Amino acid sequence: MIQATKNYFRFLWRCARIAFVGDWRYYTWMGALSVLCLLGLNAYCKQFAHGLITTGMSDEVSWGVYIANFTFLVGVAAAAVMMVIPVYIYDNEELHDLVIFGELLAVAAIIMCLLFVTVDLGRPDRFWHLIPGIGQFNFPASMLSWDVIVLNGYLVLNIHICGYLLYCRYQKKMPAKWFYVPFVFIAIFWAISIHTVTAFLYVGLGGRPFWNSSIVGPRFLASAFTAGPALIILAIQVVRRVTAIVPTGDNAQLPSVGTKTKAASSRAATMADLDLLASFLPELKSVSAELKREILPTLTVLEVEPGTVLLRQGETEKHAFFVLKGRVVVEREESGRHRITRSARPGEQFGEVSALAGTPRMATAIAEEATQVLRVPAEALRKLMKSPAMDKLVHARMSERLMITDRALMILRGIVQVSMLINVFLLVCEVFKEFYSANLHSVSAKYLFVGLHGHHALVPWIWTAIALNLTAMVLLLLPVSRSLKWLNLTCVLAIVGIWIEKGMGLVIPGFIPTPLGAVVEYSPSLNETLVCLGIWAFGLLCYTIFLRMAVPILQGRLTKANEGLSEEQISATLAVATAKA
Repeated sequence: MIQATKNYFRFLWRCARIAFVGDWRYYTWMGALSVLCLLGLNAYCKQFAHGLITTGMSDEVSWGVYIANFTFLVGVAAAAVMMVIPVYIYDNEELHDLVIFGELLAVAAIIMCLLFVTVDLGRPDRFWHLIPGIGQFNFPASMLSWDVIVLNGYLVLNIHICGYLLYCRYQKKMPAKWFYVPFVFIAIFWAISIHTVTAFLYVGLGGRPFWNSSIVGPRFLASAFTAGPALIILAIQVVRRVTAIVPTGDNAQLPSVGTKTKAASSRAATMADLDLLASFLPELKSVSAELKREILPTLTVLEVEPGTVLLRQGETEKHAFFVLKGRVVVEREESGRHRITRSARPGEQFGEVSALAGTPRMATAIAEEATQVLRVPAEALRKLMKSPAMDKLVHARMSERLMITDRALMILRGIVQVSMLINVFLLVCEVFKEFYSANLHSVSAKYLFVGLHGHHALVPWIWTAIALNLTAMVLLLLPVSRSLKWLNLTCVLAIVGIWIEKGMGLVIPGFIPTPLGAVVEYSPSLNETLVCLGIWAFGLLCYTIFLRMAVPILQGRLTKANEGLSEEQISATLAVATAKA
């Protein structure tokens, strides 16, 4: 128990250290975010000292851009479920490697939500009044108490799921399904509940007819499932780009193991080689000695120098490989860029997917150092997999790939496409309900869309949002959005449009006019804007750190086996072997 605790804290310490290691782009990005965080903190200190008078809010309009951002970010957090459902319910392999990015985004979004609620409180130090026992929680009567429970509960669920899966990957251990799968299914329902409860906060205020509509809940979910996956599409493309290199000069032509070079030599495998592999791969011990002797004549040991290509993307060969000594990096080429998907060490295999399926290689494998590998024909691998332990191991490792494919992005595009159509349809229904009946309760909607008694501060906001949403919807319906450049533009339009629609276009009109008929307009102050920028910067800072820790673990470059390496060596995700070639 003591050793396990030490190992876990060692894992946390290594993750924390690698978060401070990167190239000039990483330091520039993190430095810019840190500056914005400090500006936001300084602005909040002024607000804390002088009160909410430093904001644009008033007695008449008591919610402003803080709650607008809170509402939007709850939707972003809930949208992670749109990646979890295809993977854990429908066994979608394309999104398998990306679901953790969505869950980490949910953690960062919930942190920002809690910060926006905190800064919206005039006296956040009085939060203790909500604590049961010493205060009055008012559960279940108060919707705010429900919101406290669902937000913090969802945060804990995602931290547990992400932390446990990453720690298991770090240790190269199979995660125990009973310890995380039940929490995944709980999180699916919880994700829907967090945005539903947020919608109920608005709907339950009967004195605000603009919000008092049953369609608010479905609108919240539709917009969340549009903006959230759109953000994830942009985020994972950044991950794919920064973990990629552009081959130049000598890197473009690498020696293949099939060519006659001094870098590679081969010999027949012996039982000693299988025993060496079994020392790294205990599951191999479950294979009978008779079966080992049967397949031994078909096995070959390759000894290669750094930079040797063991298999090449696009080629068709029916061999898998197990590393006996050294290290092999596996990288995938897309659009002229090579992105590392994993690093194989002694006892680990590569090339088994295409070997078993008889399909072209999906990636290129390169020796990073002097390496010895065992080449196994597909038929011999199938015989080894007759052992339940080996079958379970091979299939489990086949799923441990950081594969960010264009097909996965197109699946997310489909989610954004359908959700955007539903979101626009529900908005049209809401507009029809407000304007066709033309009763007194439509005054807030009139103020929002066309202005009221000469007051029209929000009119440019909402029509900008409508234009952005309609443009994004049209682009999503056209084949042009299958191009990543157009898809990225569409995602940006959808995110900004929904942020305006759910933020300034939903929160502020509910207060205008007041119950007495007065029209008091709202616009955020400079200090308020700086606080918002600071919180957004802090959230992006957190998400960047989460990705900086997760990507090396998912690639197999940060593991318990390489605790002796420095963080600078681990962070060198570019293929050193490729450069040497």
